Amino acid sequence: MEHVVFCHGIPGGPGDAELFRRANPNATTHALNLLDADPSKLDVGLQAALDTALDDAPVERVTLVGFSIGAMAAIRLAAMRPESVSRLALISPAAPLALGDFLANMAGRPVFELALKAPPLFRIAVRIQGLIARISPTTLIKVLFAGCGPSERELLEDPAFRNVLARGLAASLVSNPDVYRALVSAYVADWEDLLPLITCPVDLWHGTKDTWTPPAMSKALADAFQGQTSLTLIEDAEHYSTLTRAVL
Repeated sequence: MEHVVFCHGIPGGPGDAELFRRANPNATTHALNLLDADPSKLDVGLQAALDTALDDAPVERVTLVGFSIGAMAAIRLAAMRPESVSRLALISPAAPLALGDFLANMAGRPVFELALKAPPLFRIAVRIQGLIARISPTTLIKVLFAGCGPSERELLEDPAFRNVLARGLAASLVSNPDVYRALVSAYVADWEDLLPLITCPVDLWHGTKDTWTPPAMSKALADAFQGQTSLTLIEDAEHYSTLTRAVL
């Protein structure tokens, strides 16, 4: 049985792993909570969370899965702890912005541009998002998915999926806004120098209709990794629908 350590998206929470389990019911999956990290010491917090997961696993090396911005966390861990990671699986990954001209095609462009160019305004935007998430999470979900296609609209009809989204938004924007900001700020920074440090095999899955992280991101990552790498494009899938269909 495969032992998986799962890194959730941002905004998001450990509940994202419930969607991963739909496609991988036979894997033993431990969901990290990236939001438990100290925002001033993200790498220390990530490694501590991985150690806890390894303590619970009957194996010394695990498959490390990263979804969306969680791919950044998974890559950081694989670079820092190669002895603990047998394989890296990246689903709908958000690649380093330095790898290509991606922002124009990302649904989160306004947020990422604020984090890059105007951190004080980014802080205010997170407060506003947190207020909306607290008062009316349904409204925020509608805003975030306003431009989605049929794959995501079908998922949105599922109460369990909406519950995962609402819990993830509350965890990121209401309960842990400082860690959320730190993770987004770490994402928009230049971290492409970590990619050559990955020594394990890497598998990537990306939906061809993803508007949150464009498929070009996985293609750029596949070119940047120097070891054994595979890329699976899932026809007509979008961001979260890829997470429910990526089979390890």
